[in-house]
Amino acid sequence: MMRFTWPGYLSFVEKVAALLLLIYPTLMFAVKGGMNGAFLFMLLLAFAVWIARPVGMAAVVWKRKWAIYAVAMAAMSAAILISQSYHQNYASHPHDAASRFLLAIPVFFLLQRLRLNVFSVLEFSFPMAAIIGLLLVKHIGLGRFGISTLDLIHFGDFELILGILSLFSINWLGRDKLPIRILKILGFTAGLAASLASGSRGGWLAIPVFIFIFIFIHFRKTRIFSRMIVFTLLTVILSVTLLYSFNGLFHQRVNEFTSDVTMLKQGNPDTSMGIRWQLYKAATHLIAHHPLFGVGPEGFALEMNLMVTEGNITPKAAVLGRAEVHNDILSKTVGMGVIGLLAILAVYIVPFRLFLQATHSVSEQIKRTGILGLTFVSGFFIFGLSAEILNLTVAAAFYSFTVAVLLAACYNIHHGDQTSSIHPFKKGCTDD
Repeated sequence: MMRFTWPGYLSFVEKVAALLLLIYPTLMFAVKGGMNGAFLFMLLLAFAVWIARPVGMAAVVWKRKWAIYAVAMAAMSAAILISQSYHQNYASHPHDAASRFLLAIPVFFLLQRLRLNVFSVLEFSFPMAAIIGLLLVKHIGLGRFGISTLDLIHFGDFELILGILSLFSINWLGRDKLPIRILKILGFTAGLAASLASGSRGGWLAIPVFIFIFIFIHFRKTRIFSRMIVFTLLTVILSVTLLYSFNGLFHQRVNEFTSDVTMLKQGNPDTSMGIRWQLYKAATHLIAHHPLFGVGPEGFALEMNLMVTEGNITPKAAVLGRAEVHNDILSKTVGMGVIGLLAILAVYIVPFRLFLQATHSVSEQIKRTGILGLTFVSGFFIFGLSAEILNLTVAAAFYSFTVAVLLAACYNIHHGDQTSSIHPFKKGCTDD
């Protein structure tokens, strides 16, 4: 590795990184391929720093936890390759989304060594993206609203998670000034409104989990913890009742769900919920017959005709099954067997564990960053229970990039630096 002595090099790297952190969630909504573009530029920046490290930037210090993180991010690519080798089918498409996890590793190691003021732009990037996403919506049909760059489910889920991150980032890096607090509240409102307008009801199941995470981290050691849980449950019940009573789209989507359940009980499985249930059962059937290496990363679609012939699913379900299983964990398990299951669980569990560790820090800023990370990972996990989220490159890029960013903010080497900078994010230190 070379050492590059240009005095402005480190400053240039940090300014470019900060700009990319500021705009990447907005690019995901505003520009087709914008998320992957931002990811690529940050990756190129990481490679440039690896080839010629600026004077003043520390070298990478390898720790056991980074090895575990790297293995988790590489696991999906390895699982795909192992399954493909077993089936002797080396198609490149399955590696597209999985490669984003692998490529997030150098992004993490770049950001983990940059000064902490680089991350301050995230206070604006999350609410700004949620607001712009709402402003870009247009009527798609059947009373639902979305944007041209993403399908309705992904749009609604991403808006929801950005809105929640906006809310939970209030007083993240210190006491927010009124304009910043207003921006974050607007970001939360916009994210929630856009999610409701999309009608993506699967993502709404994550809202109680988000609330529980926040309450658990902040009040777990206090006497009012149980009261906060009860208050939250009552608030959720009241909110759902009000939405059902006064929001037409929410009312419609809930009624569609209950109608699906009724029709399924009456023997009509070709509803939105019924088709998902058929595909889940088909996936479970195939997993039982191909437990080790699965049917291949893209093999589920090829099994649909046989599933129809054997009477396991209806022709309508088979049509949708050729596109996806509608569950991330089942998809990876049926495609790659037990190694696929371990890979997808590692993608969630390892970052979750690292973020959970950060919430025990003596630094309030690190603790709050850990809460944001726990929220983000939990949200994607729940989103993936009713739709395949991480098989889409933009979603895999958004997930892996944001996880790398928040982990780098939690475990940045400058947390222990008590030098002249008075930025609030520099107070405290991480637990090793």
